[in-house]
Amino acid sequence: MSLTPSSPGDTILPATTGNSRLFSLDVIRGFALFGMLLISIWEFGGFTNNERLFYHTGMHGGNYKLMTIISMIFEGKMRALFAILFGAGILLLLQKKEHPVATSTGDVYIRRMLWLMAFGVLNAFILLWPGDILFQYGVLGILLFGFTRLKAKGFFIAAVVCTLIYCGKQYWNYADDKNDYKKYTAVIKIEKRFKADSTTRAIKDSLDRTKDTVLLKDTLLNNKRLDSMARKNDTLTKKQAGEKGKWEGMVKSLKYDSATTVANNKMMRDSWGKVAYSLMPRSQQRESTWLYKIGIWDIGSLMFLGMALFSIGFFSSRFSSSKYLVIAVVAIIIGVALAWFRIHFQQLKITDYASYIEKQPLPYDMFFPIERIVLATGYASLLLWLVRMNWKLFSWIWKALAAAGQMALTNYILQTIICTFFFYGYGFGYFGRLQQWELYFFVAEVVLVQIVFSVLWLRYYTMGPVEWLWRCLVYRKWLPNKK
Repeated sequence: MSLTPSSPGDTILPATTGNSRLFSLDVIRGFALFGMLLISIWEFGGFTNNERLFYHTGMHGGNYKLMTIISMIFEGKMRALFAILFGAGILLLLQKKEHPVATSTGDVYIRRMLWLMAFGVLNAFILLWPGDILFQYGVLGILLFGFTRLKAKGFFIAAVVCTLIYCGKQYWNYADDKNDYKKYTAVIKIEKRFKADSTTRAIKDSLDRTKDTVLLKDTLLNNKRLDSMARKNDTLTKKQAGEKGKWEGMVKSLKYDSATTVANNKMMRDSWGKVAYSLMPRSQQRESTWLYKIGIWDIGSLMFLGMALFSIGFFSSRFSSSKYLVIAVVAIIIGVALAWFRIHFQQLKITDYASYIEKQPLPYDMFFPIERIVLATGYASLLLWLVRMNWKLFSWIWKALAAAGQMALTNYILQTIICTFFFYGYGFGYFGRLQQWELYFFVAEVVLVQIVFSVLWLRYYTMGPVEWLWRCLVYRKWLPNKK
């Protein structure tokens, strides 16, 4: 994610080859910033996983088709663009020779990442956005510091390795599910045997009662004692019950639950303290467990790719226009095909996961890491080609996106403030009250506000207010910002 100002010498991407190059990169940042909001708005506005299951498991009407299109085009791809640009910015920052104060580039780099993590904690736990990415980018920025001396080939290899590990993680999770299903079926067989034994005992008890005048009293008591012991043994152990409950809970989580929606909406429309308390586990899981199990490979692969593309001059317009166009067309076609694969098999999983596991050797999301990398690269290439064409008809669009992209960090934080105040209970409380298509209209309004704000702000200042604050904190000095 490009989160730095576009002033000379402090841009996340190089400004040394002319304004057109910097302008095109600002356009990509602005595009990714607003595209990411199209997905984030689902969680901000109450179109939660549970709500989306309603359209997956019900009639596949317009809402399902709209959700599918947005998922295929934007889900995961916009965050991928931010991470790619962030990776390129790592190399650029380390190439920097001059600073506003006497300090080493390494110190500046580490301080930038630490302060970025601090902004992430603020965004997640104070502004209450559990989908925050700033903390994760700061952590990965520090972890990748030791790899920054690699050549382009090394960066590409690292990106491929991280992507393959990420894909392997997806399969590993699926293998765990298959193992859980295998245990579940074994428990079900045991339960069927118990049922058959119970039926046999019932028949035997009936016969014993008809012969109670013949059998001796001691014999009857002994038979009843043996039957009681058999019934006691015909119950699942604690381990077996847990294995059965685990699978049934997983299957239940794939079904829409209206009671969950009602409870979630009520919770999110409450006071700041109660909303913060309810969201804290999600934020903690995202910033810890997910980050260290999945995020390292997910985000790391994209940052390495950004470093590789930077090293071969992809962002500095070294490629011909035709090459950018070819890359865009091929990448987008492959990415959309993979997205269709994911959506199609996700539907099969949600409909009947047991049947899916019995028939499908691979998880539906195994190739999602490749899908998002390919599509993000395709989008970047397409935007670079479009900007290079310099068509006057679209010039105002590029200028608007560039203004927003130049203030990416400010606008990212501002999106959290606007959305949480509008949807959460301590603001207007619209959480869960808008339809899916209405959420996208709200996104359009936020985009318009942020573009106007960015254009007006940059008339008088060199960088956004949060970018300026970040720079002052890093250099430990009150630096000028006015033009």
